[in-house]
Formats: sequence, C-alpha cells, structure tokens
Amino acid sequence: MADAEQNGGGDYQTFAGAGFGTLMVQLASGSRETPPVASSRAYLRGGLPALYQDGDFGMRFVGALESVLDPIVAIIDALPAHFNPDHAPRDLLNLLSAWLGIEVDESQPLPERRRLVREAAELSRRRGTVRGLELALQLSFPGVPLRVEDNGGVTWGDQQPKESSAGSFVVY
Repeated sequence: MADAEQNGGGDYQTFAGAGFGTLMVQLASGSRETPPVASSRAYLRGGLPALYQDGDFGMRFVGALESVLDPIVAIIDALPAHFNPDHAPRDLLNLLSAWLGIEVDESQPLPERRRLVREAAELSRRRGTVRGLELALQLSFPGVPLRVEDNGGVTWGDQQPKESSAGSFVVY
C-alpha cells in the first residue's frame, strides 16, 4: 500500500539505482503491456538474455530499435530477389546487365530486357557458335523469324584453312 501511494497510485513508476539517482516517470495510461513485435522476425528480442526479457523498460527499448531497424533488415532479407532478373527493379536490372557485360537497349520493353539478362549465361556459353548467333538475334529481335546458315568452315590454332574462303554466315 505504501509503495502504491509512493508511486502515485500506479500512475508513476519510480526507478532508483546506485550512482544514478532516482527517476520518477509518469505513465501515459498506467501500466501497459510490452508493445507488439514490429515484425515476425523478433531478431533483437529473441537474442536478449531472459533476465532482460522480464523488464518492461528493456523490452520497450528493444522494441523501439526493432521498429527503426526493421525496414533495413527487410531490405537485406529481400536482397536475393533484387538479383533475380524477374523481380529486380529497373535500375538494378541495368546494373546486372552491366555486370554481365550486356549492352541493353533502353527502347526495349522491360520484359525483353529481363529475358536478355536471364539468358546472359547461355548467350555467353554459346558465343561464337551458330546457336549463339541465333540466340543473340532472337533476344535482340523478338518475334522476328530469323534463320542462320553458315558454311561450316572452322579453324583453330595455327591451322591454315584448306579452302580460300573464310568462314561466313547468312541470316535470313
């Protein structure tokens, strides 16, 4: 009873500690429950020792930190989706294409640019082949029926071609 009278009938909370003096805080609506977790992560609250999880002040303080840090943590959690060509924002898609060494035409619609970045590994793997040229033409001119024919001339190393004609191809 004496403690309730000293604390203003439950409207005030007194904190005292050695070397810190005494602090009396007026609660806005009396004793309240700990605020809900800002997200389902509860990464800070779950990491506190049990001793600090019992105290209302500590949980409110950590809850405030969680509410400030939660948007940052959400971006970091979603970072793999930013590097997926199907979900990446437009500016990050341009960065991905630059990393992969692909020249993106800004006049192309966004789905075609996404497909170009998605197929970059296959395009690089097939570079210098008929299939690679067909894939590059298909990605650059979607919807246009193209066909590639080559003469089949291949040289490697120091080998001299037997025919005088150099390797060539025709696009129809």
